[in-house]
Amino acid sequence: MNMTFQEKSAWGSLLALGLVSYWYFPAAFAAAGNNGAAADLIAISIGCVVALVIIEIVYHVIIASRGGGAKDERDVFINIKAERVAGFVLGIGLFTLVGRIIAIEAIEAITPVETMGALTIAVWILFVLTVAEISKLASQVWYYRAGA
Repeated sequence: MNMTFQEKSAWGSLLALGLVSYWYFPAAFAAAGNNGAAADLIAISIGCVVALVIIEIVYHVIIASRGGGAKDERDVFINIKAERVAGFVLGIGLFTLVGRIIAIEAIEAITPVETMGALTIAVWILFVLTVAEISKLASQVWYYRAGA
Protein backbone atom coordinates (compact mmCIF):
# COMPACT_ATOMS: atom_id res chain seq x y z
CA MET A 1 0.00 0.00 0.00
CA ASN A 2 1.60 3.25 -1.16
CA MET A 3 1.33 6.19 1.18
CA THR A 4 1.96 9.76 0.11
CA PHE A 5 4.59 11.87 1.82
CA GLN A 6 1.84 13.85 3.58
CA GLU A 7 0.24 10.68 4.93
CA LYS A 8 3.59 9.38 6.20
CA SER A 9 4.21 12.79 7.74
CA ALA A 10 0.85 12.72 9.53
CA TRP A 11 1.55 9.23 10.89
CA GLY A 12 4.99 10.19 12.16
CA SER A 13 3.86 13.47 13.68
CA LEU A 14 0.93 11.75 15.36
CA LEU A 15 3.14 9.10 16.92
CA ALA A 16 5.86 11.58 17.94
CA LEU A 17 3.40 14.03 19.48
CA GLY A 18 1.56 11.23 21.25
CA LEU A 19 4.75 9.80 22.76
CA VAL A 20 6.13 13.15 23.89
CA SER A 21 2.74 14.21 25.28
CA TYR A 22 2.44 10.93 27.17
CA TRP A 23 5.62 11.79 29.03
CA TYR A 24 5.19 15.59 29.20
CA PHE A 25 1.72 16.19 30.62
CA PRO A 26 1.92 14.11 33.83
CA ALA A 27 5.26 15.75 34.62
CA ALA A 28 4.01 19.22 33.68
CA PHE A 29 0.84 18.98 35.78
CA ALA A 30 2.91 17.76 38.74
CA ALA A 31 5.38 20.63 38.33
CA ALA A 32 2.60 23.20 37.87
CA GLY A 33 0.85 21.91 41.00
CA ASN A 34 3.92 22.63 43.13
CA ASN A 35 4.01 26.25 44.25
CA GLY A 36 7.00 28.06 42.84
CA ALA A 37 8.07 25.23 40.54
CA ALA A 38 8.14 27.36 37.39
CA ALA A 39 11.78 26.43 36.78
CA ASP A 40 10.88 22.73 36.80
CA LEU A 41 8.05 23.34 34.34
CA ILE A 42 10.32 25.35 32.05
CA ALA A 43 12.98 22.63 32.10
CA ILE A 44 10.42 19.91 31.33
CA SER A 45 8.92 22.00 28.52
CA ILE A 46 12.26 22.79 26.90
CA GLY A 47 13.30 19.14 27.08
CA CYS A 48 10.10 17.94 25.46
CA VAL A 49 10.18 20.58 22.72
CA VAL A 50 13.78 19.66 21.87
CA ALA A 51 12.91 15.94 21.87
CA LEU A 52 9.88 16.52 19.63
CA VAL A 53 11.87 18.64 17.17
CA ILE A 54 14.66 16.06 16.96
CA ILE A 55 12.20 13.20 16.43
CA GLU A 56 10.34 15.15 13.72
CA ILE A 57 13.53 16.16 11.91
CA VAL A 58 14.96 12.65 11.88
CA TYR A 59 11.66 11.11 10.78
CA HIS A 60 11.02 13.64 8.02
CA VAL A 61 14.57 13.34 6.70
CA ILE A 62 14.08 9.57 6.49
CA ILE A 63 10.74 9.74 4.67
CA ALA A 64 11.95 12.53 2.37
CA SER A 65 15.02 10.53 1.39
CA ARG A 66 12.80 7.65 0.35
CA GLY A 67 10.96 9.86 -2.07
CA GLY A 68 8.61 12.66 -1.31
CA GLY A 69 5.96 14.06 -3.50
CA ALA A 70 4.30 17.37 -4.01
CA LYS A 71 0.91 18.01 -2.50
CA ASP A 72 -1.99 17.35 -4.78
CA GLU A 73 -5.63 18.40 -4.51
CA ARG A 74 -6.49 15.37 -2.35
CA ASP A 75 -3.85 16.30 0.22
CA VAL A 76 -5.11 19.88 0.38
CA PHE A 77 -8.72 18.70 0.73
CA ILE A 78 -7.83 16.27 3.51
CA ASN A 79 -5.84 18.96 5.31
CA ILE A 80 -8.80 21.36 5.17
CA LYS A 81 -11.17 18.73 6.56
CA ALA A 82 -8.71 17.83 9.32
CA GLU A 83 -8.24 21.50 10.25
CA ARG A 84 -12.01 21.82 10.66
CA VAL A 85 -12.07 18.87 13.07
CA ALA A 86 -9.16 20.37 15.04
CA GLY A 87 -10.96 23.72 15.19
CA PHE A 88 -14.05 22.11 16.70
CA VAL A 89 -11.95 20.22 19.26
CA LEU A 90 -10.02 23.38 20.14
CA GLY A 91 -13.19 25.43 20.54
CA ILE A 92 -14.90 22.84 22.72
CA GLY A 93 -11.77 22.34 24.82
CA LEU A 94 -11.16 26.03 25.45
CA PHE A 95 -14.82 26.77 26.25
CA THR A 96 -14.78 23.84 28.67
CA LEU A 97 -11.61 25.13 30.31
CA VAL A 98 -13.00 28.65 30.65
CA GLY A 99 -16.21 27.22 32.10
CA ARG A 100 -14.21 25.20 34.61
CA ILE A 101 -12.21 28.25 35.67
CA ILE A 102 -15.38 30.32 36.10
CA ALA A 103 -17.08 27.51 38.03
CA ILE A 104 -14.11 27.11 40.39
CA GLU A 105 -14.01 30.86 41.01
CA ALA A 106 -17.76 30.93 41.67
CA ILE A 107 -17.54 28.01 44.09
CA GLU A 108 -14.64 29.69 45.87
CA ALA A 109 -16.85 32.73 46.52
CA ILE A 110 -19.25 30.45 48.44
CA THR A 111 -16.88 27.98 50.08
CA PRO A 112 -13.10 28.03 50.22
CA VAL A 113 -11.63 25.74 47.58
CA GLU A 114 -8.21 25.68 46.00
CA THR A 115 -8.24 27.56 42.70
CA MET A 116 -6.05 26.74 39.76
CA GLY A 117 -2.81 28.68 39.59
CA ALA A 118 -1.57 30.43 36.49
CA LEU A 119 0.89 27.63 35.71
CA THR A 120 -1.82 24.99 35.94
CA ILE A 121 -4.07 27.01 33.63
CA ALA A 122 -1.18 27.40 31.19
CA VAL A 123 -0.58 23.63 31.17
CA TRP A 124 -4.31 23.03 30.61
CA ILE A 125 -4.29 25.44 27.65
CA LEU A 126 -1.28 23.64 26.20
CA PHE A 127 -3.07 20.33 26.78
CA VAL A 128 -6.13 21.54 24.84
CA LEU A 129 -3.91 22.77 21.99
CA THR A 130 -2.12 19.42 21.92
CA VAL A 131 -5.38 17.46 21.87
CA ALA A 132 -6.56 19.64 18.97
CA GLU A 133 -3.36 18.93 17.03
CA ILE A 134 -3.59 15.21 17.77
CA SER A 135 -7.20 15.23 16.57
CA LYS A 136 -6.08 16.98 13.37
CA LEU A 137 -3.36 14.42 12.70
CA ALA A 138 -5.63 11.49 13.59
CA SER A 139 -8.37 12.76 11.31
CA GLN A 140 -5.83 13.25 8.51
CA VAL A 141 -4.76 9.65 8.89
CA TRP A 142 -8.38 8.54 9.01
CA TYR A 143 -9.28 10.51 5.86
CA TYR A 144 -6.28 9.05 4.03
CA ARG A 145 -7.22 5.53 5.08
CA ALA A 146 -10.89 6.09 4.25
CA GLY A 147 -9.95 7.25 0.79
CA ALA A 148 -11.39 10.73 1.13
